[in-house]
Amino acid sequence: MTALDRIREAAQTYVERGWKVFALSTKKSPLANCDPCRAEHRTPVQMEACECLTCHGFYAATDDVDRVEAMFSGHPGRLLAIRTGAASGLAVVDVDPPEGLGTMRQLMAEGLLPETCAQRTGSGGWHLLYRHPGGYLMSGAGKIGPKVDSKADGGYIVAAPSTHPRTGEPYTWRWDWPTAPIDDLHPTLAARLRPPAPRPRLDTGGRFTEVSSARLRGLAAAVLNAEEGNGNNTLYWASCKAGEMVRAGEISEAVAYDVLFTAAAQLGIPERDAGRDPRHGTIGSGLRRGQR
Repeated sequence: MTALDRIREAAQTYVERGWKVFALSTKKSPLANCDPCRAEHRTPVQMEACECLTCHGFYAATDDVDRVEAMFSGHPGRLLAIRTGAASGLAVVDVDPPEGLGTMRQLMAEGLLPETCAQRTGSGGWHLLYRHPGGYLMSGAGKIGPKVDSKADGGYIVAAPSTHPRTGEPYTWRWDWPTAPIDDLHPTLAARLRPPAPRPRLDTGGRFTEVSSARLRGLAAAVLNAEEGNGNNTLYWASCKAGEMVRAGEISEAVAYDVLFTAAAQLGIPERDAGRDPRHGTIGSGLRRGQR
């Protein structure tokens, strides 16, 4: 069986379970967008509707096995990935070794990780697959515990028959694959992954035009739609642009901070990184840079 045959066979199994799959680069990162997509597709709706095979990362995930095969045709070394979140009905607990294995054992002892479908990762960790409870669940590093990440909405996992780019070891499903049942995500973990309540909107007093408001909403949308692993860089870029708007008198610094902080929280960027006030963190640095 060729590499492409193995990918198609695995993709067929995943699709039959209701999961959407796509191709990643050999470094576990999304493939580059084509120039038109980079320039024209900025919103989730536009990215979901894109006809390109591999643009926009997990937005390219599909349940069409022929389309998946086309993604790998001529590139059998690419990694097969499963989109997580409501799109595939999955909330995945991603355990990174070695520290994460201790955290996993502690969570199991607390009854928070019931028996479920599981995949051994190429680095010696685990992907524990749970049923998505609905609503929005944040993805992010350490969201569940030390070295235990969340792969839910806005996320993805590498899946068999891929091999880990660093170790060269394969991703393998546990012995009970492919009929292993998927259990419900524990309510305590689900609550931990819900976005924080939005910060109160500040009264602008009617000083800002609709154009300015739309621009600021666009910057917030860019943060919310940042590709996995690029959230903080996107937040800094958006903060610089918002700082330019502050310098031009289009918006106040307080409003810019409030909107970007809320977007960062919803994406799962820790408060200590985003900045608990406009003087510190990524947002503060970007706002100051933009105002200079």
